[in-house]
Amino acid sequence: MVVSERRSPLSPHTSPRQRLAAAEREYTEIVASLDRDTAIRRVVTTVPDTDGVDVAWVGLPAGSDVLALGNPVNLRTNVLRGLIVPRGVGLGGVVMASGRPMWVRDYVGAREITSDFAWHVSRERLVSMVAVPVVAEGRLLGVLYGASRRETEYSDLTVGRLERAASTLATAQIVAERARHAAEVAVHEERRRLALEMHDGVGALLFTIGAGIQRLAADPGLDPEVRSRLATIEAQIAQAAAALRGSMRVLSAAPRRLALDVALREHCRAFSERTAIPARVLTLTDLPELSTAQTGALADVTREALVNAEKHAGASSVVVSVFAAAGGVTVVIADDGVGVDPSAAGARSDAPPDAPPDAPPDAPSEARPGALAGTLPGAPPVAPRGLGLASMSERMGRVGGTMRIEPSSDGGTMVHAWLPT
Repeated sequence: MVVSERRSPLSPHTSPRQRLAAAEREYTEIVASLDRDTAIRRVVTTVPDTDGVDVAWVGLPAGSDVLALGNPVNLRTNVLRGLIVPRGVGLGGVVMASGRPMWVRDYVGAREITSDFAWHVSRERLVSMVAVPVVAEGRLLGVLYGASRRETEYSDLTVGRLERAASTLATAQIVAERARHAAEVAVHEERRRLALEMHDGVGALLFTIGAGIQRLAADPGLDPEVRSRLATIEAQIAQAAAALRGSMRVLSAAPRRLALDVALREHCRAFSERTAIPARVLTLTDLPELSTAQTGALADVTREALVNAEKHAGASSVVVSVFAAAGGVTVVIADDGVGVDPSAAGARSDAPPDAPPDAPPDAPSEARPGALAGTLPGAPPVAPRGLGLASMSERMGRVGGTMRIEPSSDGGTMVHAWLPT
């Protein structure tokens, strides 16, 4: 995101109107940083003034191997706005393909790039051009362009400034994406909460009414007309209950790309409500779509680890981290409690927790899918703090994953669960 100029603290003599204006400016900056399009515009707008070019714009992915140009600054025409740039075509296409900065002194005459967009550049009266990739977490998020209306040889200093602007642009996009993801997860958490409330409230009420009508209808001396009316009402209640179940299914179903995050947050919320111990979820990267079985396995491991922390850890806080790495998804549940016995936790395998090794058949059991750390070859899994985590380890194994437990550096416990995607 764009880092604004550092402001002096408001003096005690600042008027309420000035304080309100300052608060409004800060609020506007925060909101802008959380909206992707606004954040991009804020970054690109600063490029001509600070990076030694006359104009600037950005190309953003618009499908497989193509960029769409937009957010122009200081352009005189609209010929570049909305232009589609395929991979390898023009300056931006070459940068997209190579992942490295590139500049040309004379765009129209340059032999290093194709001439597909020479007419557009000439129409805008641009001569020299530079482009740098916008990359975050190994993912191409776009290409940042700068151009000059006179022939210019761009120095390493100018290219470096553009690269820093591209880095800021990447950060702005990641922050905005994380904010949007968090908002979507919050929406689906609220939908699931509403579904539970409907089940516990409206569902229970319909059941009670239906049971009462059945008891009335069972009276042998009941008037036939009344019995008929009660049967009609009972059928209507059954229809209402079916409609309620359908609505609850729709409300509680999260998209697959959000399902794991929603489930982890729900377990942490329930844990905190039971124990008054803070538990939070940190989603460190974008997560791939997981199958229902994969999501269920990771969510169940998290729930069981939270239950064990509740019963045995004496923790004051729990953090659940989830991220994609090494061809899979890792969930780490860390508490700051009393820890586990090192002899039960076992030594680490040679591979990191998010990159299980391709273990031979006689490898220690912690390196095999589904094995719990701290067991010996041929021995049953050791289940520190109970059998629940051992059963979770077996479940992880059924979806090709691994699980292990180890002491954390601050004396607490860490449960690592990984599965391939």
